[in-house]
Amino acid sequence: MSRADRLAARSFAFVAWAMSVAAPSLGHAQRAQKPLSRQEEQRRKLLEEMGLQKNDAPPPAAAPAVPTSDPEAERQTERATEGEEPRAERKTGAASPGAAPSPGPPSFRRAIHPLLLQGCKGCHASGAAAQATALVLSGDAAADHAVVRRALDLHAPAASALLAKASGQKLHGGGAPWPAGGGPYGRVLAWIQAGARLDGGRPAAPPAPPEPAGPAAPAKPAHRASVKPTAAAPPASATLAAPVAIAAEEPMPEEPAQEAGAPAAPPEPDDFAAIAHPLLMRACSACHGPTGPAATTRLVLTGEVAADYTKVRALVDPAAPAASPLLTKAAGETHAGGPILKAGSPELATLSSWVSAGALERPVSAPARAPKADAIGAAPRPASLAPVAGTPAASPPTAHHGAGGVELPFGLLLNGRFDLAYERRDFTGNPLAGKATNVLTSYHHFLFLSRQSADDPFGLSLEALSLQFWEAHYRWRPGRLPIQVLVSGGKIFVPFGADPLMHQSYGGLAGFDQKILPVIWAQEGAAVHVTWQRRLFAVTDDLYVVRGYALRAADGVLNLQNDISPADDVKVGWGNRLGAALGPLSAWYSAYYNPLGFGRRLFMQAADVTLSRIRSVPVLGHFSLAAGLLRADVSGGGDAGVGGPGKDYYHFGSYFQLRYHPSDWLTLQYRQGVRTFNNRRGAIVDDTRLTSDDASTHNFGVWARYQGLTAGLFYFLNLEKGPEIPNDLFRASVTYEF
Repeated sequence: MSRADRLAARSFAFVAWAMSVAAPSLGHAQRAQKPLSRQEEQRRKLLEEMGLQKNDAPPPAAAPAVPTSDPEAERQTERATEGEEPRAERKTGAASPGAAPSPGPPSFRRAIHPLLLQGCKGCHASGAAAQATALVLSGDAAADHAVVRRALDLHAPAASALLAKASGQKLHGGGAPWPAGGGPYGRVLAWIQAGARLDGGRPAAPPAPPEPAGPAAPAKPAHRASVKPTAAAPPASATLAAPVAIAAEEPMPEEPAQEAGAPAAPPEPDDFAAIAHPLLMRACSACHGPTGPAATTRLVLTGEVAADYTKVRALVDPAAPAASPLLTKAAGETHAGGPILKAGSPELATLSSWVSAGALERPVSAPARAPKADAIGAAPRPASLAPVAGTPAASPPTAHHGAGGVELPFGLLLNGRFDLAYERRDFTGNPLAGKATNVLTSYHHFLFLSRQSADDPFGLSLEALSLQFWEAHYRWRPGRLPIQVLVSGGKIFVPFGADPLMHQSYGGLAGFDQKILPVIWAQEGAAVHVTWQRRLFAVTDDLYVVRGYALRAADGVLNLQNDISPADDVKVGWGNRLGAALGPLSAWYSAYYNPLGFGRRLFMQAADVTLSRIRSVPVLGHFSLAAGLLRADVSGGGDAGVGGPGKDYYHFGSYFQLRYHPSDWLTLQYRQGVRTFNNRRGAIVDDTRLTSDDASTHNFGVWARYQGLTAGLFYFLNLEKGPEIPNDLFRASVTYEF
């Protein structure tokens, strides 16, 4: 190359360097004269709001504007515009030399571990309800960090199992303690996006000042790596991550800035989703689920925060928290399941504080505190949420109860009940009589398997050892109507009377002792359960079709315990149960009909009423009572000469039950009832047909309960209308439930 050529090349290089130095000012002036394209205008506004470009002055030389021809800047702008548009109050400002470093990612020890201990350790600890899961917390930050890391996906943070379950996006027995969009959810998501380190990362260093010579590097937003959504994350995860990452430089609205080492701020005491709902799901959903044994009560938990709030709110009174049925039953008063939340426990105190604070919902979509509700009215609900019905209150059966059960794969939950009883039989009056018989037996040996999810309307419930019952169900809430519908099919519990599961008390006896209805009245069929609720008033209706009864002979006497029609000659029965509840008072009317063959038919009716404890009334607040009666009429068959006057008959049973609750763990009971069989129609008492099956029973019992263990003593005094037989009974039993 000649000397002239070399001189021309050097001159060209100098001109190029001079133009690069003057490019920002020239570019600004040129943009002022030339209208910007749509993409350039969008990028300019975004950079201006993020504090990287001024609208009325050229940018400083230390942080030159991104050239419009820079493809990397265009890609970053497109990524940012896919998420939520940054608000004015979230501006971070342009970084300048000597500026203080931005705060680093959240620390597991200081920010994440306290959240896990507060919201998850109650179940996810050794010996707790979720001890069989992969997440078992010990309380040690380093050990728990290793456990939690196994539930994370660093390539798709929002899809991590920890967040998906805690936010309710996947099946979780504990509900949604960290709703998506809330402060705890955003805090944990930001921690995962930053690498999920034990002690967080180093604070982001300020950008280095530009070199004095050479082309200036394009300026980039002073955000952490978590600003950019991970490419491997699904679209839903990306849309969730973007707004959280953009706002990560300043404290979130739900999370005030904290001093180093300070524990995470607890949720507000009136936040139902964060305080009350996870606790109730852990402690009560095993029984009070849509297919659980307490599905006939007013409290039916689905896992949906808004739906469950409506039902729970009707059972609390912020003006008198201690008298709220939710708290009194959870403590074991008038609750067949015993004390679920022990008196004086932190859990019961937490639930009481939520009631005292107003029992508000504070839905995720409206994080600002809602106005307080009055003492007797329900808290306001969003117009888009239809009221969800409750069901009349009844003491839930104890055959399927525990402290949450055992979580299994695929969203399954396992509960069980086992007992051992010593009995003294075959005596009259004196249990120490020499001719009495000693018996050691077990009545309950059940494993209950269930699956239900807030985001899946289909569910399953069954008894796993012997399949004495099994049912699949579908839950439906029709639009804005104030009702809820549950359709079930399989070998279902026949919804007749107050307690369909093994606790019919007609005749004065209950459970495996009772003489009238089947011990476990579960039959092949289908049922539709509809509920409606307004404040403290609730109405429920059950319409069902099942395999019914059949007579073995035209002139036979129907046995309601055993004479179920054979599978190859089914007699279809159908019925309806209507219930209503107002505060502590509940009532049912049940009707059932089916043809028996030989031209004969059965029509059976029952009426039941229960009164729970009324805490506000001195002395009487320690008592509860229940009463009921049943009548089953057999008629027809006159054409065949087997029915008509003198040949039609009925069965009858009644009960009255009074319980005294001196404390949360101790209960004393007296129950009595009358039963009669084959009583002639038209006669109050047919003395010509009385046998030893026609009798009255007086039952005296006392039992104590501690967590899942119950021990009790019972004495049964049986008085026959016909010939007296030595059939009094003394029983001592121990029962364990989980």
